[in-house]
Amino acid sequence: MTHLIDLKKVIEISGALLTLPDICLQLKRIADDPNSSTDDLSELIVKDPALTARLLKLVNSSLYYFPKQISSLSQAITFVGTKQLYTLAIATSAASIIRAAGGSYIELKTLWKHSVYSALIAQDIAGQKNNNKESLFVSGLLCNIGTLAVVKYAPDIAMSAIDPLNNNQLPWKREKEVLGFSMAEASASLLDTWNLPDEIIAPIRYQHSPINAQEHTLSSCILHIATRLASDMLRAEQGQDQKFRKTIEEYSLTTKGLSQEDLDTVMAKTNEAGPEMLSIFTL
Repeated sequence: MTHLIDLKKVIEISGALLTLPDICLQLKRIADDPNSSTDDLSELIVKDPALTARLLKLVNSSLYYFPKQISSLSQAITFVGTKQLYTLAIATSAASIIRAAGGSYIELKTLWKHSVYSALIAQDIAGQKNNNKESLFVSGLLCNIGTLAVVKYAPDIAMSAIDPLNNNQLPWKREKEVLGFSMAEASASLLDTWNLPDEIIAPIRYQHSPINAQEHTLSSCILHIATRLASDMLRAEQGQDQKFRKTIEEYSLTTKGLSQEDLDTVMAKTNEAGPEMLSIFTL
């Protein structure tokens, strides 16, 4: 079957409009430099008051449940760590990137709410002691960004691929049929151009086929579960039947050791934490 658009072209053209802010690139250099100090990191971040405010809101949110209020960047770095704070800086940039990419073709708030729910579910499933918690949170926030790239490049074809009225076909299968690739693959390809760590990108790339993720299988299983639960949470809010939970692969549940009762619990917690996180990342 011949497809009308090419993923490489999508990323080449739309990717130029969907880029990380320069401060995130500077933060990455500091985070990767073994000779850098926490002072170097905090001195850079305080130059951006909006970033500073959102980072402090994040570390004081239900994402962490620290026993005391974190009131300064130096405290945040001490409690969270340099690498993790860089990861959270990417998270705080996600909303502004998506807002800048907005248009009349797609309902951004719904897309963003799905991303936030996916992020919350993923970090909750990962657990408080999982070192990948921040990375999975960012994977959730960025899991839909490829949709924006495809919509910008070829809006009519993209909307045909993600037609919400087509209830008889699973969205990722329809995307492959129409586009030749899934929106998950588009998201991962775009994030490759950002030079993000593979621990963030791989779960996004393999969210529909986590068994193929090799060393990132566990994280991919977690995001696979998270995105499908998030989809059903949105459908429930819209008064629609919940159909995506039953598409969660048993392999993913077994790999993480989750029961159906565990899924009920994590969805309930996400419903509670959702408004707080959406307020931090207001579009």
